[in-house]
Amino acid sequence: MVNSVQTTATTLEGQLWEVAVRAQVAELAIAPEDRPNNVTTTIDTENQTVAVTFTAPATFSVNASGALVASPTPYLP
Repeated sequence: MVNSVQTTATTLEGQLWEVAVRAQVAELAIAPEDRPNNVTTTIDTENQTVAVTFTAPATFSVNASGALVASPTPYLP
């Protein structure tokens, strides 16, 4: 499992960007034949935006109130 990261951004948006980049770096450290591709970031300089897409494996359960609970599971070594 990958260690948690310390972010330096002072906004939630900046922290999201930092975490996405760190997750991509962690994915790239995995051998190409086993490498997941669960994080995608796209920079649009013309519109000055950053898009982040993250897909996580998860387990699902139903709590005592009958609500569906999704719990992401680790996928990085």
